[in-house]
Amino acid sequence: MTDAPRDPGLQPERTLLAWSRTALVLAADALLVLRTGYVRGLPGLAVLGGVLALAAVGLYVHGVRRRSAVEHSPHVTANRWWMRGLTLAVVLAAGGAAWSVLVNRGG
Repeated sequence: MTDAPRDPGLQPERTLLAWSRTALVLAADALLVLRTGYVRGLPGLAVLGGVLALAAVGLYVHGVRRRSAVEHSPHVTANRWWMRGLTLAVVLAAGGAAWSVLVNRGG
């Protein structure tokens, strides 16, 4: 018995839109963290905002590459190391930003 070809439907397009929305939200968060670091005079927070901004750019680039790959073949899988590294960068930057705000909130 042969397997029938899988019809992905609209799932690849929805996923590509999710990449774009996530990159946009991450960029907005990065700008807020950068502004907070600048206004409060916290260079560490500004650096973390920069890391978040770079992660947003990386996420956007990944989304563009995925869009191109999916247009050629809808059954392409994501690079796991790239996604793990990007996730780690976002989690570390967000944790560092939260720590910085909590430590310096009296000032």
